[in-house]
Amino acid sequence: MYKKKRKVKKKVIFLGIGVILFIVLIIVAINLYAHFTSNEYKLEQIGYNEKEITDILELDNKYISYALENEYDNDLIPLTSEKWFIWDKYKNYKNYIKDLEEQPTTDKIDYEDVITKVNTKTNYKYYTHTTETNMNLGNAILVNKYYSLPEQYAPDDIVDVPTTYAFEGIQTKKEVYEAFKEMADAAKEDGITLIINSGYRTYEYQKNVYDQYESANGQEYADSYAARPDFSEHQSGLALDIVTYGMTMDNFEDSDTYKWLVNNCTDYGFILRYPKGKEEITGYAYESWHYRYLGKELAKKVEKSGLTFDEYYAYYLDKE
Repeated sequence: MYKKKRKVKKKVIFLGIGVILFIVLIIVAINLYAHFTSNEYKLEQIGYNEKEITDILELDNKYISYALENEYDNDLIPLTSEKWFIWDKYKNYKNYIKDLEEQPTTDKIDYEDVITKVNTKTNYKYYTHTTETNMNLGNAILVNKYYSLPEQYAPDDIVDVPTTYAFEGIQTKKEVYEAFKEMADAAKEDGITLIINSGYRTYEYQKNVYDQYESANGQEYADSYAARPDFSEHQSGLALDIVTYGMTMDNFEDSDTYKWLVNNCTDYGFILRYPKGKEEITGYAYESWHYRYLGKELAKKVEKSGLTFDEYYAYYLDKE
């Protein structure tokens, strides 16, 4: 009787051990399955190291999916870490990096520069890869060496600017004139005189301006200082060259008028369009006198961003 009880007890113990081992095996199997099917394991097999895997898994799901579905990409994390990175332009970034790496002078990739140039199309030569600007954006249209106005465009709300505010014969869009008048009146109260030196230019006028630069100094020089027709902000009616009496464009930067303008122009909807040090982005030499009308709200946003309008447009306004 006693021996029989001992046998039953042993069977129960063995059965319990068996159940425990079975459960352990199931848990191990589940953990192994989870490990071998995890994103961490898959990324490791692709070639990413532990730090890179951690960084990738903190990204948006679309970036994670890209990493999982493609070969090892050492540019993924540096590119996505840049503030003005745009996912829809990823292939363009990669193509530009490839072009740079094929150049013997490239020692290290400057990812910030890659982002900036691809976003603004300045990785291409001037007047290549051009697109007609989105006229539905109104005052927020981008006009530069890559975004053109419709062929031989002419605004339908052009007005003459009184000689109180401009040299004789100057025209601009009605809204731009009203904004400038408000700004000029405010400046006058501070003892500053603003005068428009150039406003709206017709297609024919802009063509003559460009042709004169090109004839005198060649195409490269002309492209640095003047826009080709249909690629001019002046032709849009949204740009003004602003100076003051007794100053030339060469020394306007040294004037109190210029200082007043850069400190106050966004309050009236204008931005300094071609700032110093941004020539590679804007495509133009620094022009202390050239101001672009955007409207008060957008001008303030561009100013706050610290970006050129070309960069701001690419990141916030371009929905192509």
